[in-house]
Amino acid sequence: MMILKLVIEILILWVWFALFMLALVGRKGPVGGIIFYPKVMQDRVVEMGLTSAKKIKQRTVISMTLLLIGDLIFPIVMILFMNGARGYFECAWQYYVLFYGMEFFDWFFVDYLWVAKSKWWIIPGTEDLLDTWHDPKYKATKMLKLLIMTVPVAALAGLIAWAIGLAL
Repeated sequence: MMILKLVIEILILWVWFALFMLALVGRKGPVGGIIFYPKVMQDRVVEMGLTSAKKIKQRTVISMTLLLIGDLIFPIVMILFMNGARGYFECAWQYYVLFYGMEFFDWFFVDYLWVAKSKWWIIPGTEDLLDTWHDPKYKATKMLKLLIMTVPVAALAGLIAWAIGLAL
Protein backbone atom coordinates (compact mmCIF):
# COMPACT_ATOMS: atom_id res chain seq x y z
CA MET A 1 0.00 0.00 0.00
CA MET A 2 2.87 2.39 0.80
CA ILE A 3 4.36 1.90 -2.67
CA LEU A 4 1.04 2.85 -4.28
CA LYS A 5 0.83 5.94 -2.04
CA LEU A 6 4.33 7.01 -3.03
CA VAL A 7 3.62 6.48 -6.73
CA ILE A 8 0.46 8.61 -6.47
CA GLU A 9 2.37 11.27 -4.55
CA ILE A 10 5.12 11.30 -7.17
CA LEU A 11 2.47 11.76 -9.87
CA ILE A 12 1.02 14.67 -7.87
CA LEU A 13 4.51 16.20 -7.70
CA TRP A 14 4.89 15.68 -11.46
CA VAL A 15 1.67 17.63 -12.04
CA TRP A 16 2.93 20.37 -9.70
CA PHE A 17 6.21 20.62 -11.63
CA ALA A 18 4.46 20.59 -15.02
CA LEU A 19 2.23 23.46 -13.86
CA PHE A 20 5.29 25.31 -12.56
CA MET A 21 7.01 24.96 -15.94
CA LEU A 22 3.85 26.01 -17.78
CA ALA A 23 3.59 29.14 -15.63
CA LEU A 24 7.29 29.87 -16.13
CA VAL A 25 7.36 29.62 -19.92
CA GLY A 26 3.69 29.82 -20.91
CA ARG A 27 3.60 33.46 -21.98
CA LYS A 28 7.25 34.20 -22.65
CA GLY A 29 8.34 30.95 -24.27
CA PRO A 30 11.91 29.83 -23.73
CA VAL A 31 12.96 33.32 -22.63
CA GLY A 32 10.68 32.81 -19.61
CA GLY A 33 12.91 29.92 -18.57
CA ILE A 34 16.19 31.75 -19.16
CA ILE A 35 17.04 31.33 -15.47
CA PHE A 36 17.83 27.68 -16.19
CA TYR A 37 20.24 28.47 -19.03
CA PRO A 38 24.00 29.00 -18.54
CA LYS A 39 25.18 32.55 -17.81
CA VAL A 40 26.54 32.96 -21.33
CA MET A 41 23.03 32.34 -22.70
CA GLN A 42 21.49 34.76 -20.21
CA ASP A 43 23.99 37.44 -21.21
CA ARG A 44 23.21 36.92 -24.90
CA VAL A 45 19.45 37.20 -24.35
CA VAL A 46 19.98 40.43 -22.38
CA GLU A 47 22.24 41.77 -25.20
CA MET A 48 19.49 40.95 -27.71
CA GLY A 49 17.01 42.98 -25.64
CA LEU A 50 14.68 40.04 -24.97
CA THR A 51 14.86 40.56 -21.20
CA SER A 52 16.98 42.36 -18.62
CA ALA A 53 19.38 41.24 -15.92
CA LYS A 54 16.95 42.66 -13.34
CA LYS A 55 14.07 40.56 -14.70
CA ILE A 56 16.26 37.45 -14.69
CA LYS A 57 17.12 38.06 -11.02
CA GLN A 58 13.45 38.63 -10.13
CA ARG A 59 12.34 35.48 -11.97
CA THR A 60 15.14 33.53 -10.30
CA VAL A 61 14.03 34.54 -6.80
CA ILE A 62 10.36 33.78 -7.52
CA SER A 63 11.15 30.50 -9.30
CA MET A 64 13.56 29.24 -6.66
CA THR A 65 11.04 30.07 -3.93
CA LEU A 66 8.36 28.09 -5.75
CA LEU A 67 10.79 25.23 -6.38
CA LEU A 68 11.70 25.17 -2.69
CA ILE A 69 8.02 24.85 -1.86
CA GLY A 70 7.56 22.10 -4.44
CA ASP A 71 10.77 20.23 -3.70
CA LEU A 72 10.77 20.48 0.10
CA ILE A 73 7.47 21.54 1.61
CA PHE A 74 5.02 19.53 -0.54
CA PRO A 75 6.87 16.23 0.00
CA ILE A 76 7.19 16.87 3.75
CA VAL A 77 3.45 17.55 3.98
CA MET A 78 2.82 14.29 2.11
CA ILE A 79 5.22 12.34 4.32
CA LEU A 80 3.79 13.63 7.59
CA PHE A 81 0.10 14.09 6.87
CA MET A 82 -0.72 11.64 4.08
CA ASN A 83 1.68 8.85 5.05
CA GLY A 84 1.76 9.45 8.79
CA ALA A 85 5.54 9.08 9.07
CA ARG A 86 7.09 10.18 12.37
CA GLY A 87 10.46 8.45 12.70
CA TYR A 88 13.61 10.00 11.22
CA PHE A 89 14.49 7.08 8.94
CA GLU A 90 10.89 6.77 7.79
CA CYS A 91 10.81 10.48 6.87
CA ALA A 92 14.24 10.38 5.19
CA TRP A 93 13.67 7.34 2.94
CA GLN A 94 10.22 8.59 1.90
CA TYR A 95 11.67 11.99 1.03
CA TYR A 96 14.43 10.26 -0.97
CA VAL A 97 11.85 8.33 -3.01
CA LEU A 98 9.60 11.37 -3.56
CA PHE A 99 12.46 13.71 -4.45
CA TYR A 100 14.12 11.22 -6.79
CA GLY A 101 10.76 10.46 -8.41
CA MET A 102 10.17 14.15 -8.95
CA GLU A 103 13.68 14.62 -10.33
CA PHE A 104 13.08 11.74 -12.76
CA PHE A 105 10.23 13.78 -14.27
CA ASP A 106 12.46 16.85 -14.47
CA TRP A 107 15.31 14.85 -16.01
CA PHE A 108 13.43 12.68 -18.49
CA PHE A 109 10.43 14.71 -19.57
CA VAL A 110 11.77 18.25 -19.16
CA ASP A 111 15.58 18.13 -19.49
CA TYR A 112 15.95 15.19 -21.87
CA LEU A 113 12.85 15.10 -24.09
CA TRP A 114 11.70 18.72 -24.01
CA VAL A 115 15.02 20.57 -23.68
CA ALA A 116 17.70 18.35 -25.23
CA LYS A 117 15.68 16.53 -27.90
CA SER A 118 13.35 19.29 -29.11
CA LYS A 119 14.04 22.65 -30.70
CA TRP A 120 11.42 24.45 -28.59
CA TRP A 121 13.97 25.83 -26.10
CA ILE A 122 16.29 27.23 -28.77
CA ILE A 123 16.14 31.02 -28.71
CA PRO A 124 16.79 32.51 -32.16
CA GLY A 125 20.13 34.29 -32.13
CA THR A 126 21.71 31.91 -29.63
CA GLU A 127 22.22 28.87 -31.85
CA ASP A 128 26.01 29.17 -31.59
CA LEU A 129 25.73 28.53 -27.83
CA LEU A 130 23.79 25.27 -28.01
CA ASP A 131 26.80 23.20 -26.94
CA THR A 132 26.70 24.92 -23.53
CA TRP A 133 23.38 23.35 -22.53
CA HIS A 134 21.51 21.52 -25.33
CA ASP A 135 23.49 18.25 -25.26
CA PRO A 136 21.54 15.02 -24.54
CA LYS A 137 24.76 13.39 -23.24
CA TYR A 138 25.05 16.04 -20.54
CA LYS A 139 21.43 15.50 -19.55
CA ALA A 140 21.89 11.70 -19.44
CA THR A 141 24.37 11.85 -16.55
CA LYS A 142 22.11 13.95 -14.32
CA MET A 143 20.15 11.03 -12.82
CA LEU A 144 23.31 9.12 -11.96
CA LYS A 145 24.67 12.13 -10.09
CA LEU A 146 21.33 12.59 -8.34
CA LEU A 147 21.41 9.04 -6.95
CA ILE A 148 24.27 10.15 -4.73
CA MET A 149 23.40 13.84 -4.28
CA THR A 150 19.88 12.99 -3.12
CA VAL A 151 21.19 11.12 -0.05
CA PRO A 152 22.32 14.22 1.91
CA VAL A 153 19.27 16.15 0.68
CA ALA A 154 16.99 13.37 1.95
CA ALA A 155 18.93 13.19 5.22
CA LEU A 156 18.37 16.91 5.81
CA ALA A 157 14.73 16.87 4.66
CA GLY A 158 14.14 13.78 6.79
CA LEU A 159 15.55 15.65 9.78
CA ILE A 160 13.25 18.60 9.10
CA ALA A 161 10.21 16.33 8.65
CA TRP A 162 11.12 14.35 11.76
CA ALA A 163 11.45 17.54 13.84
CA ILE A 164 8.10 18.81 12.58
CA GLY A 165 6.58 15.38 13.27
CA LEU A 166 7.82 15.54 16.87
CA ALA A 167 6.09 18.88 17.31
CA LEU A 168 2.75 17.54 16.05
